Amino acid sequence: MKTYIFPFLLLIALLTSCKDDISLPEAGNEAKLVIYCFPSTRDTTYISVSRSLPVKQYKEGMKIKNIADARITYTVNGQQREIVNSGNGIYYVVGKQKTGDKIALTVSADSLPTASAETYIPDTVAIGDPKSRQTKVYDDDREEMLGYEQVMASFTDPSTTKDYYAVRVLLKNIEYSEDDSLYDERFYYPIINTKNEPILVSKTNIDDAFGFSDNYYGGLCIFDDAGISGKYTFHLNVDNKNDFWWNNYNDTKKYERVELLHLTPEYYKFLFSINAEENSDLAQYGLSQLMPTATNVNGGLGVVAGWNVSHTAWIKSKIDNDDE
Repeated sequence: MKTYIFPFLLLIALLTSCKDDISLPEAGNEAKLVIYCFPSTRDTTYISVSRSLPVKQYKEGMKIKNIADARITYTVNGQQREIVNSGNGIYYVVGKQKTGDKIALTVSADSLPTASAETYIPDTVAIGDPKSRQTKVYDDDREEMLGYEQVMASFTDPSTTKDYYAVRVLLKNIEYSEDDSLYDERFYYPIINTKNEPILVSKTNIDDAFGFSDNYYGGLCIFDDAGISGKYTFHLNVDNKNDFWWNNYNDTKKYERVELLHLTPEYYKFLFSINAEENSDLAQYGLSQLMPTATNVNGGLGVVAGWNVSHTAWIKSKIDNDDE
């Protein structure tokens, strides 16, 4: 039995519920299609389709309207793929995609302008075997040192291109029954404390005073290669008291690995714009200008953006493993 927490389908569901359901004034006062699609080398690609709500029609408590009868054309390198409608505005395409594939998506629906977008699948960037150690980080809010497991892994950024990334740590609990047979596997992406990771910009005391936080949407810690010259080593802090670690049954072993996502520029800009808004209390309360959510959809809203992922080997966590 395997349980995955926060799969990419859930990310799509969260995206459709939070941002582009209200059209900005600059985008006009007509409803538009809102499309989210994140192609990768996985064998299933999900497409979310809804309609925006113009500002002049917005009322408190209104919800987005998913489009269950959209007409979708999805091509890979010019070859059309079959679309499956799973209901409630979610569609999917089955079929392997590979590095370098060019994706084109066109969506139409009654009484709405046709929307289209293009993207590609970037290559993977290899990441080396990880190590971990225990560390302590001072927490400004609690005014005390807190324990973390720091996971380290290195990669080499290609020197000839401008690249965009996201990094995260995947935790795994393996639970065994009384006869030592595998009982259950559970997976989880924790929030990363970024204080020991200079490439993931942490908030300063000034930021904190003005209500800025440093959370990353969906647990995807994004960065570009502007501060990297060749090889770089991550220092990613995972909370020792994470509830996932301590919700154990029977005999449990704990493992972790680092995942490095290579993002298209559109995906990075989209996540960057969401983070900028989500991390600003001033913007949330209307005291500063909101950064518009990035989009590459022609004739509509949302994002169609490719990604690829590489990962390290699994290592045993140093937290509560009997043989460590």
